[in-house]
Amino acid sequence: MISLKTYNKQQLEELINSTVFNDLPFYPITKHRAISHIKNSNATDSDSLLILAFEDDNLAGYIGVLPDNIIHENQNIHLGWLSTLFVHPDFRGKKIAQKLLSKACDEYNGNIMITEFTPEAENMYVKSQLFVYQKTLYGKSYHYLSNLQKILPSKNKTWSKYKLCLKAFDSTLNSLIKLINKTSATNKESFKITYQLDHETASFIDKNKIGNCFNRNRKEIEWIVDNPWILTDNTTINYQFSAYEKRFEYIFIKIYEGDNLNTVLLLSIRDNNAKLHFVFGKNDPITASKVLHQYTKQNNISNLISFDQKINEQLDRKKILLKKDRQRKFLMHKNLQKTLGENFIFDISAGDGDAIFT
Repeated sequence: MISLKTYNKQQLEELINSTVFNDLPFYPITKHRAISHIKNSNATDSDSLLILAFEDDNLAGYIGVLPDNIIHENQNIHLGWLSTLFVHPDFRGKKIAQKLLSKACDEYNGNIMITEFTPEAENMYVKSQLFVYQKTLYGKSYHYLSNLQKILPSKNKTWSKYKLCLKAFDSTLNSLIKLINKTSATNKESFKITYQLDHETASFIDKNKIGNCFNRNRKEIEWIVDNPWILTDNTTINYQFSAYEKRFEYIFIKIYEGDNLNTVLLLSIRDNNAKLHFVFGKNDPITASKVLHQYTKQNNISNLISFDQKINEQLDRKKILLKKDRQRKFLMHKNLQKTLGENFIFDISAGDGDAIFT
């Protein structure tokens, strides 16, 4: 018999600090990710953050939810982003994933959104007939350095036999690219890098909130930066969604016009790859693209991902090793769409939802 158990902030904190948690056959959440959920300022005390499925007394699967708010017609509409869904192979074929999904939707009265899903999960969501697609975010992946040793084997395992050759090719080509970047003239834009939400940046974000339907504020950005989900120490744990990188950090690029700060870019750096999540302030795409291009080359960033179309239009004009199209799909529960009404415009930034943590 399948039973489900929900965990709010207090219950989740008690779980991760219990002996029961350490004795579980596999982890339904890591401690650092749980703490991030607990510190989420958008989570209420009664919100279900984690739902576990048991067959008899055996942990069979789980689903995680990240609470958030949509601002529509000057009202906060509370919702949850599905952030994890997993059923252990020993318990598959028993419709446990469907039961977890249904329970999560019930807990949030249908106010559920989903993004960054696998094709298999997408198929299940569509088959449930509970969700409708929203406007897709279209972006670009700009490859500044060669990384064939990782890309090709991931596409076709046959390339694994040639990994040493690919590594040598990458090294030779990238040495040449770095030499060109070092010796070539670049536009010297006025910008500074900070790795923390300093007073100047915090004040600027407070005054220049993004005017979309999530309208991120300083408090939310501080929570995100202080509570990453990616591990930077190679701790081996039995958790399906664990990720380890030698380097993971958020950076703020502050762009100035004279002595005045007019734009702040929030990026995450994972290993040698950068993602642009938010643009606060003026967002002059010509200047922003020059700064991103300059920063990427100076810091030997291998890959830059951006979903800002105006910035991408400018980056497309620059000489970059490889440019690839990307897209991010979104699903919204029909109940949430009904609540928001026909006049609601789905306007979203790349950093909205749980994608900013990965």
